[in-house]
Amino acid sequence: MELQDQKRDCGFTLIETCIAMVILMIVACGVLPLGVYALKYNSAAAIRAGAVTAAQRKLEQLRASSFTSCTSSSEVTIGPTDSQTYTVDVTVTDVTSTLKNITITVTPQGRSTSGGVYSGNDGWMRGQVVIYTKRTTSSTGSNLG
Repeated sequence: MELQDQKRDCGFTLIETCIAMVILMIVACGVLPLGVYALKYNSAAAIRAGAVTAAQRKLEQLRASSFTSCTSSSEVTIGPTDSQTYTVDVTVTDVTSTLKNITITVTPQGRSTSGGVYSGNDGWMRGQVVIYTKRTTSSTGSNLG
């Protein structure tokens, strides 16, 4: 008698296995969209971080140049990871003879062969980075000396 009781208690039945698989599929279907969401927003953050880096690089170039050579320009640059290109637009307006307003706009370009910018419903994630700054001449003020 004891031998027959041991045979019944070993292993899982087919019904138990099917119920476990259904529960596992329900959990997986609930967790999978979270992974997709995280991947989507992390890649968008990397693109924005690259745009900020390109804007900072251009700002440092403008700071290192002379006041008179600070002019409007537009260029295409490659991001820090070489996987994304950005359009960097610099707009310089003369306020006075000793003051300039500078706007640096960095727009990520699409990874398509046409080079179009990102647009559509997710365009805000890969949107432009804009930096506003002012530049003055390096002259001695009236209070010195």
